[in-house]
Amino acid sequence: MARFAVPAIILLGLALRIAYTSSVYGTALDLDYPGDYWDYHIAAKQILRGDTAFTHRIFLVRPPLYPLVVAALDVHRPLLLMLNQLLAIMIIPLTHLLARQLRLPHPFVLLAPLIVALDPTSIKYSGILLAEPLANLLLAAAYVALLALKRTQTGSATFAWGLAAGGLIALSALTRPSAYLLWLPLAAWVIGARRRKGLRLMAALALAAPNLLGIGLWQSHNAAAFNNSSYTSIGAFNLLYYRVAAALHLAQGRQDIDAVKVNLARRVEERLGNSADDIAEEWRDRHRAITSPVEAAMRGVALDVIARHPAEFALAALVGAHQSLIEVWGALSVPGAVWNIALLLAAAFGLWALFRQRLWVEAMFLLLPPLYFVTGTVLVCTTCMDTRARVMITPLLAIMAAHGLMHLLNRRRAAPASP
Repeated sequence: MARFAVPAIILLGLALRIAYTSSVYGTALDLDYPGDYWDYHIAAKQILRGDTAFTHRIFLVRPPLYPLVVAALDVHRPLLLMLNQLLAIMIIPLTHLLARQLRLPHPFVLLAPLIVALDPTSIKYSGILLAEPLANLLLAAAYVALLALKRTQTGSATFAWGLAAGGLIALSALTRPSAYLLWLPLAAWVIGARRRKGLRLMAALALAAPNLLGIGLWQSHNAAAFNNSSYTSIGAFNLLYYRVAAALHLAQGRQDIDAVKVNLARRVEERLGNSADDIAEEWRDRHRAITSPVEAAMRGVALDVIARHPAEFALAALVGAHQSLIEVWGALSVPGAVWNIALLLAAAFGLWALFRQRLWVEAMFLLLPPLYFVTGTVLVCTTCMDTRARVMITPLLAIMAAHGLMHLLNRRRAAPASP
């Protein structure tokens, strides 16, 4: 029975994702696809027209890997949905492998992939046309490679697994930029996790090398093509028009949020010495793909607002934490919120149990990526993200939750035997 359990969980996860996609788009998958997909659509169309140097301004917002996938499928949206679902369910066996690497006992080793299969946020974001399934699959594979790197004993294996883990993180960042600095805390973890001191530096350098290369090359490309050496311009845009806009919305007595954003766009243009008389609500979208001077002006306006309204900025962070960890937009809002609360409580208990058992290396491995992604979301993008912001760490949360439930069950079993 055990050997059929993982395939059964994978099929369950696939069935749930197909059911959700069919309920949203219909069985013909021929409805409109709103939201961020159109960035990838435009980028893929540019590639198909011959822009293999990625010179269209959309590539300053979206890195090129997922647009290349969209272009490879000739922008065939039903096929893209099917591919996304296949990529998403591949995270389930990788979660099972992670649980085995962390030595969860059977049947708890099966509980972690089951949590991923049932997770409403994972179901939702595998059934729409975004880069998350590919980016998150690459991250899950990177987590597996990191644990393999921790166990290696020879220099050649250390170098190979370090390059593999670092390369997977770099590819994820070239798919969706949120992971582009994740290698920093994970390189520190590798140094502390490895027992053989002589190979620690090699492991960290092998992990860092593909990321430094990928980040450096893409930033150099952006500097040459767009006069902006940032990895992506979407960070400054989100910081100003979502994170700071939310704080200013609170500071001004909940003034209309669109009026707040227009005011911020006007302040940016005035800071650049431009006329701001004709700025309208849609005008701010011109600030998505920008040159370095415009990005500097946007950050300057953002810092001015933060300095003037620190309390509202902090209060908006609480809203951001709620949205990125609990709230699910759309049809799965109620079951998704209930599920997320239960998952977070179980994961917190599991993490606490790991620290109580002095399993420091395993606890920090599970903790660092969630801290990185949640902190980045709360600081930069308060109102633009629901639990899509945490879907890339679902395998780690699932393992923490499985460990927590295992620890709780073991305590209940031990209670009747104690005096």
